[in-house]
Amino acid sequence: MATMAAIGDLSRKPRLRMKLACVRGIHEGGVGQSLPGVFAIAVIQMRRFACITTLLSVIALAPVVASARDGSPAPRPDPDYVRKMIPANVSGTYQGGKLLVMRVCDRNAYLIEPTARVDPHRRWVWIFPFWLGINDGHGRLHHRFYVEQYLAAGFSVAGIDVGTSCGSPAAAAVCDEFYRKLKAQFGLNARARLLVQSNGGLIGYAWAFRHADGVDRIGGICPVTDFRTWPPPSMATILSAPEKGLGFDLTLEQLKTRQAEFNPIDNLAPLAKAGVKILQIHGDKDELVPMAANSTELAKRYKALSGTAEIVVIPGLGHGGHILYESQPLLKFLLAE
Repeated sequence: MATMAAIGDLSRKPRLRMKLACVRGIHEGGVGQSLPGVFAIAVIQMRRFACITTLLSVIALAPVVASARDGSPAPRPDPDYVRKMIPANVSGTYQGGKLLVMRVCDRNAYLIEPTARVDPHRRWVWIFPFWLGINDGHGRLHHRFYVEQYLAAGFSVAGIDVGTSCGSPAAAAVCDEFYRKLKAQFGLNARARLLVQSNGGLIGYAWAFRHADGVDRIGGICPVTDFRTWPPPSMATILSAPEKGLGFDLTLEQLKTRQAEFNPIDNLAPLAKAGVKILQIHGDKDELVPMAANSTELAKRYKALSGTAEIVVIPGLGHGGHILYESQPLLKFLLAE
């Protein structure tokens, strides 16, 4: 499986015509190893907001930029390549699975059904952001390992495109329409298992805390759970990043005043009451989505509510790396009885 890279810290550049700097790729060999790092500097003048939204969506999910180990400069990453990673159409082929393409609320969506063994309880995994479970715009399927393992166990896999919606109520409502369709039309289990990665944490948790009875467990890969920590450069981006119709429809002052109403990390009580189990894997050197403010703080609060939450800490890892895409603890957690 291809290694992944982080698109570096936008928060240090507060203007919309920002310079995207420090695109960081980490070639992972395994936990705890002294890993060769690949660092590249890209300076991109962001003149169109659409470019910002796209980059936020694929942050840390771009391919690694190859570089010589002798200290020579690495090639600059191609911003056009990154922008095209989010697919315009749903496609993918899977060992042991059949892809069904859907439109729900005029959004792209999909369901991948197992073609051999079918779980008698019709359990399923819901991927956030949606495109990690299908071919990206370059034909690469980032979560192939996870998806095909779920299919082999008889689980279905699903996803819906709500863009970089940052956990908005409007996006959560679209997700709920999708959930209801899967349950009613395809007979899937009433309690979904969520796999949330990076900005998908805000999207998945935003639906989950509003519909806790529809959630069995949540597995996270360096997920954002506190929108005060991401997206950069400030909370104003939460209002500007979502597509039309999927935003908060608030002013910045209104959002700041009501942030506890919308921020996933402040709304864990319904999940704990419903007995939802949580496991998140996170690198302790993640500067883009800091582990302490997101996974560690969430686990602390969740346990205080008598909920079950565990963090698998990956020493020395930033916001990208091969190990995030083949985690045995995460796989076992989402397939557990």
